[in-house]
Amino acid sequence: MKLYRVARPASHRRHLAKTLTWMVVVWTLALVALPAVLRAGERWLGVPTWHLPGGPVVGTVVLVAASAFGIRCAVAMARGEGTPVPFDAAARLVVTGPYRWVRNPMALSGVSQALGVALVVGSPTYYLVPPAGALLWHVVVRPSEERFLRHRFGAPYERYRARVPLWLPSRREWRTGAGRDAG
Repeated sequence: MKLYRVARPASHRRHLAKTLTWMVVVWTLALVALPAVLRAGERWLGVPTWHLPGGPVVGTVVLVAASAFGIRCAVAMARGEGTPVPFDAAARLVVTGPYRWVRNPMALSGVSQALGVALVVGSPTYYLVPPAGALLWHVVVRPSEERFLRHRFGAPYERYRARVPLWLPSRREWRTGAGRDAG
């Protein structure tokens, strides 16, 4: 099976349902199960929590905001006739919603969610997850994803890539030309 494959044609609702299902699975594993297992191991080893002053409150706010942002990204991706999962990729270049300001808002959302969980849970080991996740996505996932997008969408993707930043959202919004980069 090829890692990157365009999603089969389906309704917006179907793509959104698939995207939200994947999000629930990934969020449950990364934001609930992983910190619980790590914290249990730390307790067994006698490692104390590292709660920063105000960390649980700030972490909750960051987690909720990043999750809402992730859901907004999912809606935009589903409108591109696909999901963020590589083997069910969008059929159209997604440059709307949060994708107007940052190229991979779902990665940004995921790293921010992990940061929120780290602040809430106070697990010394889980504090390593946000930077490790960002590094893993940036070094391992991003290059192959960008190759796929270049191959699939060509010049419209290159124009989008040149204008929209990768990690830090820009106040300068991407705007498609009249049919030129619509996708």
